[in-house]
Amino acid sequence: MVIEFDNVSKFFGKRKILDSVSFRLEEGQILAILGPSGIGKTTLLRLAAGTVKPDSGQVRTDKQRFGFIFQEPRLLPWRTALANITLVLQNLGLSRDEQKEIASTMLKRLGLQGFEQYYPAELSGGMRQRVSIARAFVIDPQLALLDEPFTGLDIGLKISLRQMLLDLLTWHPCAMMYVTHEPQDAVLLADRAIVLEGKPGKIVASMDFECPRGERDQAYIQEQAAILTSVLTAKESPVKC
Repeated sequence: MVIEFDNVSKFFGKRKILDSVSFRLEEGQILAILGPSGIGKTTLLRLAAGTVKPDSGQVRTDKQRFGFIFQEPRLLPWRTALANITLVLQNLGLSRDEQKEIASTMLKRLGLQGFEQYYPAELSGGMRQRVSIARAFVIDPQLALLDEPFTGLDIGLKISLRQMLLDLLTWHPCAMMYVTHEPQDAVLLADRAIVLEGKPGKIVASMDFECPRGERDQAYIQEQAAILTSVLTAKESPVKC
């Protein structure tokens, strides 16, 4: 078990954001989290990382290393691509040369060899997001937390980054919680999906993708995405797909 939410509820002030959320994420599993804006998807990631605490229920995990990838890259503008990555390696007991070597290898793996000394303002949006992905995975995370990392990117770039992410998971296997608005992305990347709905947010659907990642053809992807879309638009009582 990587992480378990047991009947978790969360308030911000007097507003209840999440209500009685329960799920379990296993080693190496990718969980997609879908639902409308403001439903509490990002709050689930923050609860998983321990940056906020539940008001009731429990979040259980024995993991220590978390990798974060956000919708915006959130790079430090005064640090180069390489320096943005070595920053997260500074507390791991590595020498400066070791930090640079590990960071350079990760940038090369993501197609950014030769751009190590570029500042974020000198990089394209897709390149900045690749630096963000590199920063998350360079620490060899036990749990990766992704908050809509491909939103706003054109379709070609999105496909490219999605494949890079899948390749990274092959090189650096870890569990992952992935927030997205797009059912097709969920089917392409995840082993399982949950759908949040309501005010406060509750899990109204849980869906396991039985066909392994990497073996899903277009027909399967379209079929499963259509099921998820119907759940997202139906706003029905809780169901299990």
